[in-house]
Amino acid sequence: MASRSAPSLDELSADLARRAPPGPLWLAFSGGLDSTVLLHLLARAGLGGRLTVMHVDHGLHPDSAAWAAHCEAVTRGLGLAFVNETVTVDRAAGLEAGARHARYRALAARAGAATLITAHHRDDQAETLLLRLLRGAGVAGLAAIREWGHWRDTPLWRP
Repeated sequence: MASRSAPSLDELSADLARRAPPGPLWLAFSGGLDSTVLLHLLARAGLGGRLTVMHVDHGLHPDSAAWAAHCEAVTRGLGLAFVNETVTVDRAAGLEAGARHARYRALAARAGAATLITAHHRDDQAETLLLRLLRGAGVAGLAAIREWGHWRDTPLWRP
């Protein structure tokens, strides 16, 4: 059985360019590995002219301002538009859920009619699959994180 080699960066970026929806794009950029790789691939795919990069600072870590500055430096280094938004997290439903809600609310408010892009890696997919199955999602839960969706009225793309 022949093993298949991993796609090249050129192949990955060309695939993103083909799959990208029309119109403006907003990338949620945490500065972590998954969103950093996606940012570079989107720029390499030639989508930079339609791309705005947004970092949401939850203010939950003492180094959050440094992360925001890092995100801005990386984005500006690629010649892309950057927005930083500081949010307040409502912890009533739990810290993680409150942070996620605040992040999506801020991103959707700024993105308007643009497509919001979020980065995910295989561990995120596996975790989502397991959590959905444990919650009894059944066959529908086998899809894990879908590539296309919506957060309220904002279109989401999760390549």
